[in-house]
Amino acid sequence: MTYCKFLSEQIERFGHDVTVLCRPGSWLLSHLPPSINVFESDLSRRPVELRRVAKWIREQGFDVMHSHMSSAHFFGVLMRMMTGTPVVATAHQCSLQLHWRMNDQVIANSNATAVYQRKFNLVPASKLTTVHCFTDLDRFLNTTPKAVRWVQNEMRIKDDDFVVGVVGNVVSHKGHLYLFKAIEQIVASVPNFKLVLVGRFHRDQAYVKRLRSLQRKPALLNRVKWLGLRNNVQDFMAAFDLCVVPSVEESLGLVALEAMATGTPVVASDTGGLPEIVQSNVTGLLVPRKNPDELARAVIAMAQDAEMRRRLGDGGRQFVQENFDPEVLARKVEAVLLGQAKRRSAAA
Repeated sequence: MTYCKFLSEQIERFGHDVTVLCRPGSWLLSHLPPSINVFESDLSRRPVELRRVAKWIREQGFDVMHSHMSSAHFFGVLMRMMTGTPVVATAHQCSLQLHWRMNDQVIANSNATAVYQRKFNLVPASKLTTVHCFTDLDRFLNTTPKAVRWVQNEMRIKDDDFVVGVVGNVVSHKGHLYLFKAIEQIVASVPNFKLVLVGRFHRDQAYVKRLRSLQRKPALLNRVKWLGLRNNVQDFMAAFDLCVVPSVEESLGLVALEAMATGTPVVASDTGGLPEIVQSNVTGLLVPRKNPDELARAVIAMAQDAEMRRRLGDGGRQFVQENFDPEVLARKVEAVLLGQAKRRSAAA
């Protein structure tokens, strides 16, 4: 949703009229600027709701629709069928859903996602464009020492602690398990190791319970801090000595991008779109997924070499500034949307 918000703001700034269709109570309702119109729908497939939204779309005379979330993608295809309005869908994840090829155009958030869309969802190459997702870089490029000190105090870390952060919801495909399995090996070489988890988690979830059971091992006691969801994630990123992205699968890896924007070095799994962001030994280190031993070796190498951390942190920050400028990437999305709008106009 944050990407949808930021992209909508960028597209509006380019001079276009933007309306966002979202569910009642959506986070977007309170975070979009007043200049962007909002229409609410539960996105259900009930005939009465489909007719209501289709009627509204025809009345508004939209030139093109752009869908983002999983439930919105199929809804967008249905609206295309009912109104004739072209629809562009951005693929943020790799999931098997054959309605993808029914879009007028699909934007893949990484080359890895584009390959998946062609291979499994049978989206023709002519309907497929890769535009890397982006984030509000200003948040991550301009953290302040005062804000960083504040979160350091919240984490209760000592000056000589080596702080490793993992950011994101605590769910199995994010790969926390493999980092937890690596901690004993890491602590043997890095006795001042501390792990901080920033992201939503549910205590009664089986995966979280498994991680907490591992945490009871003597080597892990008092080394893992569960902070939950935080709005100032950029300050935590800047406070980490190292950000680890141990994902089992990852269509792109915005967390790695955000850490690199703060100048924090990254160790990440060599999977999905992550290698498109993390260039091993240039902007970070890549390790095979589901491999605690290799993950431990990479973290230990980073902990023991401050010059490597500085070099990779600087390299990552430069890479993000040169390749993930929000305006440049938003212009690429704009070009796809305008292309579909012009096609419709020419066919009218």
